Amino acid sequence: MTQQTFYNLLGGEAGVRELTDRFYDLMDLEPQYAELREQHGETLDYARERLFQFLSGWLGGPPLYEQAHGHPRLRQRHFPFAVSMNTRNQWIACFAQALQELSVKPEWAEPLLLRLFVLADWMRNQNEPEYAPPMPPMAGNPEDRLPELAAVLKAFGVEGVFEAV
Repeated sequence: MTQQTFYNLLGGEAGVRELTDRFYDLMDLEPQYAELREQHGETLDYARERLFQFLSGWLGGPPLYEQAHGHPRLRQRHFPFAVSMNTRNQWIACFAQALQELSVKPEWAEPLLLRLFVLADWMRNQNEPEYAPPMPPMAGNPEDRLPELAAVLKAFGVEGVFEAV
């Protein structure tokens, strides 16, 4: 019996690749993700492959990133980039839009988005006094952050996610 990981629920390697590709395609195409796109350089190929590798293992599939590059050390690896609240919000909205466009079932997409949201928040590294400092992904109950995530998605026009919140 196949274990029900997000990796398997999304369709394994092909599904994770499709999600990663759609995420970066949207980032490249949609003006509302322009600030996020600017941080990725001229081509998205490098980032696209690295995110695919990371997501593979993080979602419960083969640990491709670790095999190729060692421990992800995500926060440390993001220090060279200005990850602001707005960048975080664009990142999660772009991801949510990709999940929607690929018709990932809400019962899978919503818990995945919540996990990604708390992880993305931890990547913030800009001093923005108007916002609380980033919280480590497992600090507190991630579900307590649902209203904040739902508000971010609504602000970016990503409708139909977390409608019960």
